[in-house]
Amino acid sequence: MRVHNPILMMVATAILSALLPAPMSAANADAVTPSGVVDQLVGGWSLVSRVTTSADGKLLPDAGLSATPRGVLIYDRYGHVAAQLSRPGRTVEMLGDECREAGKVKGTNDTAQTILGYDAYFGTYTVDTNAGIVTHHLDSALFPGDVGKDIKRQFTIFGNTLTIKFHTTLRDGTPVVRTLVWTRMK
Repeated sequence: MRVHNPILMMVATAILSALLPAPMSAANADAVTPSGVVDQLVGGWSLVSRVTTSADGKLLPDAGLSATPRGVLIYDRYGHVAAQLSRPGRTVEMLGDECREAGKVKGTNDTAQTILGYDAYFGTYTVDTNAGIVTHHLDSALFPGDVGKDIKRQFTIFGNTLTIKFHTTLRDGTPVVRTLVWTRMK
């Protein structure tokens, strides 16, 4: 699958070029130990689908990013991660109401916060290959309350498809499971 949005490609290219040439420092030298699984994870990923379900498996709507956001997720071989997701149909006219609503949201430790239909963060990652968990350690984020969080994601990789699954809550506190399917960018 090719990404046809020139702005999304420009952002992904800028992030990837900023991350890949970075020399390995002593601080992140042990962040990721090369292995078959980590080697498969490294690269750029484009979001295919994002599904939110209740504990009983019922499909739930997502007001923050919708069921069809655009997204990129990038892992480099030195242990850096960057993610951006955007709800379609965002407009400047929405800013006032959405800023007021964002102030009411109580963030959770298990996910990054969506603001104005957008979610973005970067940092480092570690992988527990035995448990199939990648942990994103957030150095910076669109939502200031997310800085410093460690968010864990269950993942599987089959060919050029990355599936990430995690437990979180809706804005009202309802527990949910989110499943994101990504395809490798080429």
